[in-house]
Formats: sequence, structure tokens, C-alpha cells
Amino acid sequence: MPSATSPLELALQVVIRQHMDAIVYTAEKDAALLEGSGMEKSQIRNALNVAEESRSLAVVANFIRYQLGRTQTGPAWRHNGFGLRVIERIESAQGIVALQTEAALAQVRKRVGDVPPEAADVLRYDLMRYYLGYLNRAFYYGRETKKWNDLRHTEKGA
Repeated sequence: MPSATSPLELALQVVIRQHMDAIVYTAEKDAALLEGSGMEKSQIRNALNVAEESRSLAVVANFIRYQLGRTQTGPAWRHNGFGLRVIERIESAQGIVALQTEAALAQVRKRVGDVPPEAADVLRYDLMRYYLGYLNRAFYYGRETKKWNDLRHTEKGA
């Protein structure tokens, strides 16, 4: 028998959907920084894999810093400040993950009242994972089609 979705879970699902456009537009704009970088298709996917395995913003940021410092992968991650931008989007209080998390939490609180800290952590993690996933998709599109300008024209959310 399936378990009933709690009002909190339902509210979280709704607000995540409401904030998805901003996440997508930001990821697309950031992916456009990689034009001419030589970034391999697997590199951003590897960061997404780390996110899914660790469920930690700090672990993902640490992985990206490691990539920035490596001889083989560093130049692509450093291209146009890409790697540092992604870390900022994930870790900074002014990054897309934090800003969308705070806005979403405010909406959830209006719907259901208090939100336990673990729910806020799950929301933050999910938004980071979505950002990295859409970043990966946008990069793949830019790399394969060479239509990087399509990604730059999504200024709405970034």
C-alpha cells in the first residue's frame, strides 16, 4: 500500500517546480562559459555523480576544486571562471541554490508552517542536483551542436 504524501512533502514538490526555470536558465548561462574550453562530456557528469552519491554541497564543491587544480582537467574547469562560478552557485549565500532555497522555503512556510532543518537540507540538495543536471544537459547541447548562443539567450533567471 503506498504511503500518503505529507503536506510538507507536497509543498516542497510544488515549490521546487515553481523555481525550476531559474535553475535551468542559470545552468544554461553557466554552461555557455564552456565554449572553446575542451571540457569532456563526462566531466560535469562526474560532478553530478558525486552530488548524487554524497548528497553534500561541500563534497561537490571540494570535487570541483580538485578538478580545478588537476593538470589534465584544470584548464577546462578554469576556462572563463567556470569552475569557480559553479562553486559560487552551490556554496555562496548569493548563489542560485541558496537564493532559490530561501525563496522556496518562504513559500513552503506559508503553506505548512514550520519547516524542519532536515527538510531545508533536502531542498537545498535537490536544487543543487537539479542545477548540476541542467548544467550537464546544457553543456552537452552546446558541445554537440556548437549553438552556444542558444544558451546565452536565457537571461531570465541568472
